Amino acid sequence: MRLRCLIMDKLTIQLQGLLFALGGPMSREELLHATKVSSEELEKAISDLKNVSGGIVLVDDGVDVELRASPEAAAVVEQARKEAFNRSVGRAGLEVLAAILYKGALTRAEVDFLRGVNSSQTLRTLAARGLVRKIPNPKDERSFLYEPTTELLSAVGLTHASDLPEYEEVRKKFTDMETAFRDAKEQE
Repeated sequence: MRLRCLIMDKLTIQLQGLLFALGGPMSREELLHATKVSSEELEKAISDLKNVSGGIVLVDDGVDVELRASPEAAAVVEQARKEAFNRSVGRAGLEVLAAILYKGALTRAEVDFLRGVNSSQTLRTLAARGLVRKIPNPKDERSFLYEPTTELLSAVGLTHASDLPEYEEVRKKFTDMETAFRDAKEQE
């Protein structure tokens, strides 16, 4: 097997390190601010980094650039992610994720109601792992909503929650359950 060796200049090394350390896409504007170089120097470093072969590649959409697994490594990386996701989230985490994926953004109290137990720790763990994010609740500024992230969708192999199996049927069951609960409360 022949290894391709590319000697990278200091800026290309900095660019690679920066993109790796931050772990997500960065705009050219952000990169210019971080590296304090000219647009021409940055474009050369981006071009040089595109020519580096290995387990990671530079993905460039014309605005943002990001390091990703190379096509040759993508399948094994994806399989390892799925196994890690399934292994470490646990049953409580899977229940919470299913509720948030099928129902949409939920408050902690709504998640607790659906599961029948306190979900605070589970929500904190899922948020720390980047699978759900906490956003302000427009209906009640004293609470937050938890919504799925693109990381979660990617981990389960979806581009949108509506791609889930039996999506509409499950959402209808949630609505029916909420209606039944409200009706029972009103009759008390």
